[in-house]
Amino acid sequence: MMSAANEYDVVVAGTGGSGLCAALTASVLGSRVLIVEKAAVIGGTTALSGGGAWVPGSKYASQLGATDSRDDVLTYIRAVSPEGWHNAEDARWVAFVDHAPLMLEFLEAHSPLVFGPNRDPDPYVEAPGGKAFGRMVSPRPLSKSILGSWKKLLRGPVYVPGLNYEELVETSLNVMPLRWLARFAPRMIARLATGKTTLGNALVVGLLKGCLRAGCDIWTESPLTHLEQRDGRITAVHVQRNNETQRLGVKKGVVLACGGFEWNEELMAKHFPGDFGWRGSPQTNTGDGHRLAVEVGAKLDRMDQALIYGTTPKRYEGVVRGVPASDYTLPHSMIVNARAERFMNEKQMNIGLAFDERDATTGAPVNLPAWRIYDAQFRKKYRHMLPKSGLGATRFEDRTLDGLATQIGLQPVALVEAAKRFSEFSRRGIDEDFGRGTSYWDRNRLGDPRQLPNPTLGSIEVPPFYAYPFKPSLLGTKGGPRTNERGQVTDENDEVIGGLYAAGNLMANPFGSKGVGAGSTIGPVLTWGHICGLNVHAEQD
Repeated sequence: MMSAANEYDVVVAGTGGSGLCAALTASVLGSRVLIVEKAAVIGGTTALSGGGAWVPGSKYASQLGATDSRDDVLTYIRAVSPEGWHNAEDARWVAFVDHAPLMLEFLEAHSPLVFGPNRDPDPYVEAPGGKAFGRMVSPRPLSKSILGSWKKLLRGPVYVPGLNYEELVETSLNVMPLRWLARFAPRMIARLATGKTTLGNALVVGLLKGCLRAGCDIWTESPLTHLEQRDGRITAVHVQRNNETQRLGVKKGVVLACGGFEWNEELMAKHFPGDFGWRGSPQTNTGDGHRLAVEVGAKLDRMDQALIYGTTPKRYEGVVRGVPASDYTLPHSMIVNARAERFMNEKQMNIGLAFDERDATTGAPVNLPAWRIYDAQFRKKYRHMLPKSGLGATRFEDRTLDGLATQIGLQPVALVEAAKRFSEFSRRGIDEDFGRGTSYWDRNRLGDPRQLPNPTLGSIEVPPFYAYPFKPSLLGTKGGPRTNERGQVTDENDEVIGGLYAAGNLMANPFGSKGVGAGSTIGPVLTWGHICGLNVHAEQD
């Protein structure tokens, strides 16, 4: 018989938002919980994120004067999700909508986290059930000092230190940085002096502190390597720790929450062929949880889904990563493919869908490689936003569009025509091809309010002209083990694998690549972690 020291009620793999939320939930309810983390630091992809969470139906909506309902949220999700997905995902959509506001209340009750609302709109406000604001929240700044010695194990951020989500997104910081940074300087200095962190880092600080308070054991540099199964359920795990394998009994279940597979070259070649540029997540996201789940009979699903974003390269932990960029949403810029054609509304939230359009025969992306094109007007107004050469990417410059096209291997006539047509649209304020600047989202988020008649359109006609490669990055894959509405992993026959749960970017995501709102990665990540924590705790010993 296994000793109590080598046995836990619940084992959670991964210390991102979903893993920590699952562990906190189960531990607060009374389970003995162990969290194992492959990396030497804690926080996963969540620590690198903006921290904003799409949590429809929360108590915070009323603080902004917003009105919402469960029916409105479900109507919206069903209206904007990919065609046909309701056949497989509706039960999980309902579970998310019902649990998301409860998850938020639970976190605030059992951790130092405090959330606040912001005015981010749904990206498809015009769709049935869409809302102009009230469904998005973000964590308030937290001091890393509350972690004590654990703060040394916190994964560092990649964003501007000291600013929270609202200060970055709800202002004109991207177009008038000096004005806004001068305004924010006192609070940034105060946060620096008190060790406060923001965005996804603050979210991890609060979750980690909650887990420590609740009595969770946490092991870093300890990957989960094997799941033992007996009579159809998980009964033990193997963990590699201190250069040896430890076998631990599991009385209730295991929650796999150890990230996507975007750093697994074999899986990437199979499910995302072509050049997807930089990755935006920790290098430890190599699909370990996917392998473990398959070994015990799990069904993998939605493996072609991911959070794909336009990024700029930044060196982090010795590796070049993709950090979300917003230069291409500003006037006097456009994106073209290798045929020198615009192929999308550059201002839309789900820009990754256009880059992930695949050839039906080869599966390769049809719009890559792609280029960001700017002119001198962009450089004059937004010099700080114009990408620079370096870290494996080169910015090209020429006095003519013909010359610029030749430098980057495009047809000169096609690029000149694309810029001419775009400039004509900009003068009229109407993008007749892709509707850039038409929707509420386009007009009210990350544009330039000084630009008339359309805050996101500006001509490209003043030399010199610039080109910079557009390398869409995978911030996280969203395919993996199929789960039911309780977070339980199912097999090829849609039968539950006893004692096995999955959450976060590891699970087959019910929203997939098409985000239904800003923060509709983090919101579901936390919610599914909470759902898994509730249900794994309720398992019979």
